[in-house]
Amino acid sequence: MGSNGFTLTQGASSIVTVNQNTATYVAWCWDESATPGFDIVTYTGDGVTSRTVSHSLGVTPAFIVIKQRNSTSDWEAWHKSLGSGLGLRLNSTSGQITLSSTSGGGISSSPTSSVFSFTSGTAGVNNVNANTATYVAYLWSEVAGFSRFGSYTGNGSSDGPFVFCGFRPRWVMIKRTDSAGSWFMIDTARGSYNVVNPYVMANVSNAEATDLSWDILSNGFKLRSSYTDINTSSGTYVFAAFSESAFKYALAR
Repeated sequence: MGSNGFTLTQGASSIVTVNQNTATYVAWCWDESATPGFDIVTYTGDGVTSRTVSHSLGVTPAFIVIKQRNSTSDWEAWHKSLGSGLGLRLNSTSGQITLSSTSGGGISSSPTSSVFSFTSGTAGVNNVNANTATYVAYLWSEVAGFSRFGSYTGNGSSDGPFVFCGFRPRWVMIKRTDSAGSWFMIDTARGSYNVVNPYVMANVSNAEATDLSWDILSNGFKLRSSYTDINTSSGTYVFAAFSESAFKYALAR
């Protein structure tokens, strides 16, 4: 990692995931600081029922993802639009999960400007605080004109809902919460004009697909598909969106 990019290391020919000859890739990068609203926290689990960990955003996070580093486990996720005691899993299609010790644990209450708190899981399924296990947590906060985290309700139509962001998005992630659905990610590096079709999903290793449609607009995005994972009638969804040009007002395409 450097101040202006990153360097790839080639894997064995049978397991190349980041630099295979002639393959195409996409990478999304965030600057870790309070200004763009992104923090990375590492900690070691202690196995206690409840745990509080400090962060350095200086404001309340809107989206948090936690992953155990030294073992296989689920990616526990929390979004500000979820109700109290509810969570999601970045590696799963499951809708919102009621957090408990038997579910693997997760963010137990709304975070603050200095800490986030979670409930630990049991010894067998402790995704956030197993004793001596090492963890990494990624935290994002909303920054006016640059990032927005919210929710929308689907209408089941190819003329789908418009979702206001207050800026022209560069990258958008969507997840259904009231039922099962994948994590869809679109960006304007791969979809450079409307309608935007290319997408990948965070929870599966599938190749890029192009069978769904969005419009990326000067102040948000609009659904152009009625697929249930992104726009079923009365379905509830959460999203994360980041600006095309940080802290600037971008023009519509």
